[in-house]
Amino acid sequence: ALLALLLLRDSPESCGLRADGAAPVTDDSADLPHSEAQMPSATLLEARRSPIFWVYSLGMSVWALFGTAVTYHIVSIFTEAGREASEAFAYFFPNSLVAVSVNLLSSWLADRHRLKPFLLAMIVAFLCGTWGLMNLETDWGYWLMVLGFGSGGGLGGMLSNLAFVRHFGLLHLGEISGLNTSVTVFASAIGPLLFSLGKDLGGSYDAAALICVAGLVALLVAAALVRDRTTPPAG
Repeated sequence: ALLALLLLRDSPESCGLRADGAAPVTDDSADLPHSEAQMPSATLLEARRSPIFWVYSLGMSVWALFGTAVTYHIVSIFTEAGREASEAFAYFFPNSLVAVSVNLLSSWLADRHRLKPFLLAMIVAFLCGTWGLMNLETDWGYWLMVLGFGSGGGLGGMLSNLAFVRHFGLLHLGEISGLNTSVTVFASAIGPLLFSLGKDLGGSYDAAALICVAGLVALLVAAALVRDRTTPPAG
């Protein structure tokens, strides 16, 4: 509570800053509690009708799905690949290092560039991570899984913070991000189930991984086709 009292602020404007996509704060607008009047804002209904909302939301859902599926089944996945449980638990350390590094770098770059390239990079990273998972018995498969899922997680963390405020504004951000949260939580819930069913019915986790590959390829095509009309804040 003390840290919150000392460090938290009600809005970027109260610190002389601006939210992503908003116009620069002026002396006349510095006292405004929010910057809804400074940037176009979409309603929840408008966001739901926008393909770009679903592309980003489903991209983040993939991040949630893999996050829970791999974590819940990590020992079993590594055992199937002929690896020890100790290697399974050790996987999280390099994965976290990659995720944090990519998150910091992409967050810095996102201030100067549109978000679509990062979305495409996240989907490709998850494709690489899935390919690594399917070849986990090899050293290159292990490191591809680490780099792929780590990079995808780092990019997903950045996009979850910036995508909706930049595309749909601040006025209805709570409703829009709330719908996205519902979708991603659902994906995180079915991730472990999908991998369990793939193991039971297909005899290995490759069956579930192939389903994920098909979904990722379809999502990559959709993300490549959708138009990003936003302007980078620093642009």
